[in-house]
Amino acid sequence: MLHFFRKNEKSLVKALFYGLIVGFYFSFLFIKRDKLVPRGEGNTRIYIESTLFEYILEVVRTSIVISIGVFVITLIGLGWMYRKQK
Repeated sequence: MLHFFRKNEKSLVKALFYGLIVGFYFSFLFIKRDKLVPRGEGNTRIYIESTLFEYILEVVRTSIVISIGVFVITLIGLGWMYRKQK
């Protein structure tokens, strides 16, 4: 198992790094700073704008989750290829 990680260390680190970059990119594109919240009965809604700190925290959290997801997918793919070669 340790041999597998040593052999694929570059690929796994690249997956984490590029996953983080892609996560930041998509987070800035798709996470909105304001939210529409329904209040009371009927069609009453208000907009709540998050602070800059909350927005940046949400972007970082989402990009880290995307990065971990890319890492796990890469780990599974490399593990499958490693077992296929054996």
